[in-house]
Amino acid sequence: MAILVLLNNFLHDFSAAGWLFGSVLLWSMMRKELSNPGAGRVIADSLKTVLFLMRLSLGGIVVFGIVRTLAYKTYEWNAAAGQSQITLLIIKHVILTGIFAVGLIYYIRARKFVRKALNEQTE
Repeated sequence: MAILVLLNNFLHDFSAAGWLFGSVLLWSMMRKELSNPGAGRVIADSLKTVLFLMRLSLGGIVVFGIVRTLAYKTYEWNAAAGQSQITLLIIKHVILTGIFAVGLIYYIRARKFVRKALNEQTE
């Protein structure tokens, strides 16, 4: 069981890293002004992949996070750290919630960009 909890924790952290990396990719791709209409289609295709991976990451964060929460007291609680670990977990999740919010803003912008690029292509 301990191996499964370890794997779950790895996948939860990996999913969080995927969201962070996707957010950075979106930020770097969305900050450029495009003068060439053909470039917009290439960017939109790339954005679709990043958006899919971010949805996958968000699903992993939620699913593996629930399992991690349920298993925390049994498999991860460190008596030597005591209640301080709860404070650190709260601080970590506040920081990651901020990162999530920024990523969500860029996610929404990127979806609008992809829709616009696809609509322009069909016209």
